[in-house]
Amino acid sequence: MNRTRFLAILAVVAIVLAGCSNLPRGGEVHAVSPSATQEGEIGLVAQPPASGATPEQIVAGFLAASAAGLDDDFAVARQYLTGTAASDWNPLAEVRVYPDTQNLQSSTEDSGAIRVSVGSIGTLSDEGVYSESSNDATITTEFSLARNSDGEWRIASLEDGFFLSEHLFGQLYVESPLYFLSADQSALVADLHWYPRRSFATQAVRALLAGPSDWLSGGVGTAFPDGTSLENSVTVDDGVATVNLSSEVLSASAEQRGKLLAQLRRTLISLSSIQQVEVTVEGAALTASSMPDLSIYPFGSYALSVLADGVPATVSDGEASPVVSANVVDGLDLTALAVGYQDSGAVYAALSQDGSTLYSIESATDTVTELGSGSNLVDPSIDVYGWIWSGESISQGSVTAYQAGSSDGISVTASWLKGVTITGIAVSREGSRVIVVCDVGGDTVVYASSITRDGDGVPSSLNEPVQIGQRLATVTDVSWMSATDLVVLGTSAAGSETGLYRLPIGGPMERLASPSSPIQIVTSGRDEQSIAGVTSAGVVIGRSGGAWRSLITDVTWAAYPG
Repeated sequence: MNRTRFLAILAVVAIVLAGCSNLPRGGEVHAVSPSATQEGEIGLVAQPPASGATPEQIVAGFLAASAAGLDDDFAVARQYLTGTAASDWNPLAEVRVYPDTQNLQSSTEDSGAIRVSVGSIGTLSDEGVYSESSNDATITTEFSLARNSDGEWRIASLEDGFFLSEHLFGQLYVESPLYFLSADQSALVADLHWYPRRSFATQAVRALLAGPSDWLSGGVGTAFPDGTSLENSVTVDDGVATVNLSSEVLSASAEQRGKLLAQLRRTLISLSSIQQVEVTVEGAALTASSMPDLSIYPFGSYALSVLADGVPATVSDGEASPVVSANVVDGLDLTALAVGYQDSGAVYAALSQDGSTLYSIESATDTVTELGSGSNLVDPSIDVYGWIWSGESISQGSVTAYQAGSSDGISVTASWLKGVTITGIAVSREGSRVIVVCDVGGDTVVYASSITRDGDGVPSSLNEPVQIGQRLATVTDVSWMSATDLVVLGTSAAGSETGLYRLPIGGPMERLASPSSPIQIVTSGRDEQSIAGVTSAGVVIGRSGGAWRSLITDVTWAAYPG
């Protein structure tokens, strides 16, 4: 091991120990080499308990050893516990992630227990599901100690789980999307999980076979036959992952086999150390006659659309080209433009400035149709099936979806929305998920839900959601920018400046580089480099490498399809 790598590892261990404020430290630090599948992961191990260690030293040593526990299955960490506590403790029940900018604070209670607390960024469940914490959240836990038969202090009572700083979490765990089938089986839908880097492949396949998260299950499917299981751990050798499945998978049709192999491959190649996936059943290779082209983010190279002089238009070389005649939309005073996915004869939707009327605009026929009206409608979103989503902002437990040119909207049930104020809605590119931004009692809440559809893509309900973006204080606008990520225009704390954030569905939020000119509307195509925003002066600015450049002036709205 070279000196630079050793010092980096030593520094990380020092961070862990430094986090235990006022707890004595002791023992030598060791460095270990990671396995071949760890992609340079930092390997850490701490000393076992020292003879004669005080309760404070025992707790400090345990926290350091448990942070290094993924490398030794927490064997050293368990040495700090009594026999009963060691057998009962489940470290992977919850990973408690705290900010690098804070130290673990400790105090001794009157009972002699050691209390440890720190701010919380998020928690990871034993199923690999990450939940963000609110800005003011803290983690507090107590360790009760007793002397063992040798007279040494050991931890006798503790909660399941362990602590990791955000830096160590990012080093030791890998972002792992599991891929399921959209309702029409034409695309793959990501269900983001996190697993230890060293065991990522095995845990990801087991979770894929177990099925999607509860919030997503109503909107997606899988090609794996019921009962299919992983026979042994996934092996990775020279970039090839070998997956041995149970015989139940043999009942899959030829078409299903192609799709399930696509699910497996997409799930496993999210880690760069895996380039190829081989699947076997009872020693024989599982193959398919053809592999379907299932996109994880079905989004093409679409032009940016804008409202210029109140008319929907597409942007090319800094110029706006109207898609309908000006007289068709004359007097409508449009805002909140949404764009459909058609390559030609595109469908648009927009609201009147007062939010009382929803329109569809069809460029192929040069027509406008009033779809619905209300007191305060939600800015529309258009899905890949052509449904235009909107509805009253004060929800009665549903939203409304329309087809262009028809005022016969359908009610999409969402009982969990009853009584809340909807401030934004964005359907995912493949049409299986939806983001709903709400005002709940004065607080901004962001939900991700799956959409139940029939075989023709007609939506019927929004399933029980999962909350994301708990660290956001306000949300002005939101747009999809990848299979798992949103770009959000908002604030992270009361009184803070509005900025741009990358918000994964099931991961920690990240601040993005924001333009010097504040924007009021944000839209995105297929990645961070496609983000565009509209300033108060009516200028659309877009990402260009690490900078921002003007795309067009004198517009009031900008949107990519969605």
